Amino acid sequence: MSRSTAPPLDNAAARFSLPSTAAAPRLMRSLVSALLVTVGRPHLADDARLCVSELTTNVRRHTATPAIHLDVTAHPGRVAVAVWDDSGDIWPSTLPATRDRRDPGEHGRGLLLVHRLAATWGVAWPVPRDRGRKTVWFDLDDGPYRSAS
Repeated sequence: MSRSTAPPLDNAAARFSLPSTAAAPRLMRSLVSALLVTVGRPHLADDARLCVSELTTNVRRHTATPAIHLDVTAHPGRVAVAVWDDSGDIWPSTLPATRDRRDPGEHGRGLLLVHRLAATWGVAWPVPRDRGRKTVWFDLDDGPYRSAS
């Protein structure tokens, strides 16, 4: 007897918020992975886990926000993920940037990983009337394979 699998869910969305503690990156990795399996996109779970871990760690390392937020939305053909905080940094001293892979420094390669794994990614800074919600987002294509570029 063959077992059929349900098609992936589209337009499914979830928001998770956790205290900004040392456990936050591990917990956010688990949440995004479980959600992607639940909506029928387990093949995206590893890339999403890595990207979410990097972005959550950046929030922990570079802000004093009390909470870290994660939004995940499964669209037809892609999954959109955003990690955001309530730090209120309207104009950052430096924009998030990718580091050259040949740079010998121990830190700063997280956004390079996001850049390599995600179909697209970016940063949304808050506007003055919305004193928080600095967001780093990425999209993962829902195709069976992506080429490593």
